[in-house]
Amino acid sequence: MASRRAAGRIVRGLGYTSAAAAVGGGVLYLSYRPRDIPGSEAAAVPPPTYGEGGIFRPPSFPNVKTRAEQIVDLKRSSGTVSGAAEKAKSGITGLLKGDANDVQERNQGGKDEPYDLLVIGGGATGTGIALDAATRGLRVAMVDRDDFASGTSSKSTKLVHGGVRYLEKAVFELDYNQYKLVKEALRERRYFLDTAPHLSSWLPIMIPVDKWWKAPYFWAGTKAYDFLAGSENIESSYFLTKSKALDAFPMLKKSGLVGALVYYGM
Repeated sequence: MASRRAAGRIVRGLGYTSAAAAVGGGVLYLSYRPRDIPGSEAAAVPPPTYGEGGIFRPPSFPNVKTRAEQIVDLKRSSGTVSGAAEKAKSGITGLLKGDANDVQERNQGGKDEPYDLLVIGGGATGTGIALDAATRGLRVAMVDRDDFASGTSSKSTKLVHGGVRYLEKAVFELDYNQYKLVKEALRERRYFLDTAPHLSSWLPIMIPVDKWWKAPYFWAGTKAYDFLAGSENIESSYFLTKSKALDAFPMLKKSGLVGALVYYGM
């Protein structure tokens, strides 16, 4: 009887301790949970859908500002907007509403015609910005030290995000900005796949493991990455044995190889 009572007291003590730990953990999470994480809001452009009978419904894009409105916004962002700028806006708007030939002649412009936007660097980001601005009607100039896409853009993995290393920095350096970057990129990754499936696709990334202690370390990291993605995760990460890893990549160095971890980026 005494032993049963002692066991009961131990069980109750463990139960009380677990309940207190759960309540304390919940309070700490509510107090210190991340807030205002970029990318946590809904997509600005919802993904396309299919109606009854397989009818394709394209996404509804927001209205694009006119060139005159874009110019005023650019001046306002630099702190130079004034009554003269507003007057220029009305003049440009009147020109844009005028004869199409006049608009074409102005867009071609002369050597003295100022550019609305200067993009420095002709890589993936710079050319994307220039293309977006040009399609909105702005006059755009782009310069690059060498040839376009000759630097990082020509040698990159073309990944939108594969950021396990950012998550590692967030954990070991207690860097909240790195954590926000991972959360934002995971949300943007899903936006890409939903709204532009013809331009993006998920990609399995294999991490070779050459020491046994790295297997649980990488496994924990990739699983944490999956956990942060939540419902927007692409596929769950998994472990490959040495033989399976060599089947996938026969040129891997065999000596010391323990296996590999596979996670998904885009």
